[in-house]
Amino acid sequence: MWNSNQMIEAFLGFGAKDVTVEYSMDGTAWTALGNVPEFSRAPGMPNYAANTTVSFGGVEAKYVKLTINTNWNGVIPQSGLAEVRFSYIPVQARAPQPTNGATGVSVETDLNWRPGREATSHQVFLGTDPNALTVAGKVTDHSYAPGALNFGTKYYWKVDEINAITYPGDVWSFTTQEYAAVDDFESYTDDEGSRIYESWIDGWTNGTGAVVGYLQAPFAETTIRHGGKQAMPLEYNNVKTPFYSETTRTLETTQDWTGGGANTLALWFRGRATGFVDKGNNAFTVSGGGTDIWNNSDQFRFVYKSLNGNGSMTLRVDSIANTNVWAKAGPMIRETLDANAKNAYIGVTPGSGVSFQWRNAIAGASANSQTTGLVAPYWVRITRTGNLIKAERSPDGKTWTQQGTDQTVQMATALYIGMAVTSHDAALTTTAAISEVSTTGTVTGAWQEAAIGAAMPSNVPASLYLTVEDKAGKKKTVVHPDAGVTATAGWTEWRIPLSDLTGVNLAAVKKISLGVGDSASPKPGPAGMLFIDDLGFGHPMK
Repeated sequence: MWNSNQMIEAFLGFGAKDVTVEYSMDGTAWTALGNVPEFSRAPGMPNYAANTTVSFGGVEAKYVKLTINTNWNGVIPQSGLAEVRFSYIPVQARAPQPTNGATGVSVETDLNWRPGREATSHQVFLGTDPNALTVAGKVTDHSYAPGALNFGTKYYWKVDEINAITYPGDVWSFTTQEYAAVDDFESYTDDEGSRIYESWIDGWTNGTGAVVGYLQAPFAETTIRHGGKQAMPLEYNNVKTPFYSETTRTLETTQDWTGGGANTLALWFRGRATGFVDKGNNAFTVSGGGTDIWNNSDQFRFVYKSLNGNGSMTLRVDSIANTNVWAKAGPMIRETLDANAKNAYIGVTPGSGVSFQWRNAIAGASANSQTTGLVAPYWVRITRTGNLIKAERSPDGKTWTQQGTDQTVQMATALYIGMAVTSHDAALTTTAAISEVSTTGTVTGAWQEAAIGAAMPSNVPASLYLTVEDKAGKKKTVVHPDAGVTATAGWTEWRIPLSDLTGVNLAAVKKISLGVGDSASPKPGPAGMLFIDDLGFGHPMK
């Protein structure tokens, strides 16, 4: 307790002195507390620390009443207190585990909490409607095992602490995991016996075109991953017999995929996108890697035509994958296809706005004019008039704003104009959706593409399939509905309804195979690279 602490306290003594303390459970029937000490006088100083403590001796109280009988003045009737704080041992359940609002909770979790002081038993309520919770059980310990819960479900629960009276608890919530891992690819190491290709058998053993893992450590992929720290690299080569690529994992023990309301098998994958797709109507998909378009030399993918003399290119960047806040997509005018060539470019980024940049000397430094806060979809335009380059931007393709000022970049009369995309990360590929492409001036030839400054391998579209086999040898194969899915550059989730795996005993799954091509009717196909991660079964929330 902090007593009245005014500067004049030493002279007038407004602070409480003799105080009666009473407590109650209902605010009606009151009991006087014994052994209440005299309330100490405050010094009237700003650094005053509490100097009176009243012990309640462990009684139960919900209401407390203070009656000031006398103050330190003894004459003036006015009295006051500066602050009163109560320290108490809670009688309600608290500190829930799982924590309130937790997500990704195991469907096999137990419920735990810190019990209230007076509790002799605990009544647990559990359900999916916070307004209609039902009693799940009554226990004498402060934990409860609810049994198997359902995947991808938000649960609400509370605990009422019971003694002579009941202390109702607060309502808490948690959300269960959507999937249980079949293989999250996190357990593999570079040590013999636990390498990824020792569990996922590939073409070195089964004779197909599949190669799992890398030839040198680290054998798993540690940069391109969906979750955790690793993913599985799967190289496929259907150019030669047997014209399909497949890898198989035999599970150490059979898995039961039927519990917890499971209805879906899911995995995440990504490929290396085709560098350039002409979708018609002046719309394109362009994928690029590379460290950047900047400094003295560039690394990016360029989809271009020839430009002679003056001209311009206008386009709209509809989207660009955020491999880095400085990934870029936009129109470029470039003197040559050399990495250090003179150029001018205006790009839209996923996190750094719109940037007009230029290099006005071979292997010279780059410079730029940037406007932050702008994101796709956004229109951009680059125009060459003699040696002057002008860059413009627009939110709607109608109202245009010049980006920076005109820049002098002396280039040859015959040069290149096109779409430039960089991921700003040599380990990743970004994909930009570009539309409304138009040009002015003498722009000729068919669209061509080039990897400037660095190799940028890409996948030719091919089909992906998955086979599940039970312990009795019964199999079912499902094929991804997108026949060209291997060219997908970003992480994509493939959800397979368990109902599609008819004929397989899903309570005793023994093997999983992943493949590219058509193992039933093989025919020559492409080669490429896939990355696989987070294979699991469960029930998605949406």
